[in-house]
Amino acid sequence: MENLVRFKEVTGRICGSLDLDEALFDVYLYLKNQLPLEAVFITIYEYEKKQSRVIALAFDDGGFLVDDFFPLSESAWKSIRKWLAESKEGTIPWIRDHTHPINMEILKTAGKVIPQIKNRKIGEFSSITCALKIKKTIIGNLTFGVSGSNRYVKEHSKIIQEINEPFAIALSNALRFMELKREHKALQMDEIKTHGDVMIGAGGGLKNVKKLIEHVAPTDSPVLLLGETGTGKEVAALEIHRHSQRSKGPFIRLNCGAISESLIDSELFGHEKGAFTGAFETKPGRFERADKGTLFLDEIGELPLSAQVKLLRVIQSGEYERVGGKKTLNADVRIIAATHRNLEKMIEMEKFREDLWYRLNVFPIFIPPLRERKEDIPDLLRHFINKKTREMNLDFIPEAESDALNQLLDYNWPGNVREFQNIVEREIILSGKNRLTFKGIKAFYSRSGKAFEEKNDHIPSLDEAMKKHIVFVLKKARGKISGSGSASEILRVHPNTLRSRMEKLGIAFKNSDFFNF
Repeated sequence: MENLVRFKEVTGRICGSLDLDEALFDVYLYLKNQLPLEAVFITIYEYEKKQSRVIALAFDDGGFLVDDFFPLSESAWKSIRKWLAESKEGTIPWIRDHTHPINMEILKTAGKVIPQIKNRKIGEFSSITCALKIKKTIIGNLTFGVSGSNRYVKEHSKIIQEINEPFAIALSNALRFMELKREHKALQMDEIKTHGDVMIGAGGGLKNVKKLIEHVAPTDSPVLLLGETGTGKEVAALEIHRHSQRSKGPFIRLNCGAISESLIDSELFGHEKGAFTGAFETKPGRFERADKGTLFLDEIGELPLSAQVKLLRVIQSGEYERVGGKKTLNADVRIIAATHRNLEKMIEMEKFREDLWYRLNVFPIFIPPLRERKEDIPDLLRHFINKKTREMNLDFIPEAESDALNQLLDYNWPGNVREFQNIVEREIILSGKNRLTFKGIKAFYSRSGKAFEEKNDHIPSLDEAMKKHIVFVLKKARGKISGSGSASEILRVHPNTLRSRMEKLGIAFKNSDFFNF
């Protein structure tokens, strides 16, 4: 009867919310009274990548959605593989303590990666791990931890075995929910990109670029956009798409520098269900989503060499397979690539394939930096004032002082149009309902674009600035982290997210005089 009550209680708590961090913390609070427990972890052993992926954890400070990973050595994988093979046949809890080689390695490597356990002094401890399975397929692991040696016995093994199923269901649901959110965000970004900015300067500094686009857009030829970061290469790519025969099709973007090498194949070509650990559903890649449309490969110079080979093969043959798939798919896609790198120099350094460069460099277009087309600044100013007014839901349209244009023309714009947009937004925020002056450019930036050095010669890092702001808000909230009028409410973040950030930044919030205002 006791086992049945515990199973129902755990099931109701862990499956009661798609927010896995909150659900896990709820279960943790319950299980603390059932067995020795100071921390709960849900992890995945990713054999193909030789790493452990921490999905979520909970301890006295709360529940945290982590979704981070750390590598494991080959010797650790030998033990893990053996245990996973045994666990497929039956649910076998794995009891270890701090002296076990795997625990010693995990503590050493995970402590450098996972913010919630970073810088924590952990002495002797015990752990018990159970594989989470759905229909004999291992999808992850459940681990309990507690300080002290030899704290877990067979009785605790039975408890972790009996609650295996609800935890497995919760992990499966959470992973699928996380994947759906990523896919939804990607689709939203695709839609935003299709209806993005128009090209400002087509009649001025971008006149030659506009002419080249008009020539190449109606064709299906690959285009290579060259230019400094922030010049508007994505806007040019959109312009090509809008004036092409594929304009009614999708415009799909991939930033090659933002995807890890281990995921690039899946992002480009998709994957089949079960292709690797965590692949619970078949997922179309960017080529498949861009069918009958345009695929914009931003920062193509950051693409790993291994992926360059596969991309070249698709461009040459028009065929590809999903990761883990056997079916050949056809790529009816127009390729537009962009880079701020010198690809020819990268070829000499053997960091970019020459044959791929020849395939992409059919019709190169150079986007000039803003400092070389300052005649576009008046139009850009009007455009971004109107754009930011809409985005910020202002009930008025800000106006610029008569000397404001001179301030903008006198600046060198190392960050190009992207920097211009950000400075316009900053000026609108600072001005209130007053006229825009842009005198802040000289106050915060030098003409070379370097940040202005304060008298004490110290420019705070992003972490330092964030720490200072969080401390300021905590003082305003009188140390209250959650609930009405709390710091998390003011900052508009989840309380657990705030606690995690405070832990990472070293902000004391427990057993301290910090809150004694």
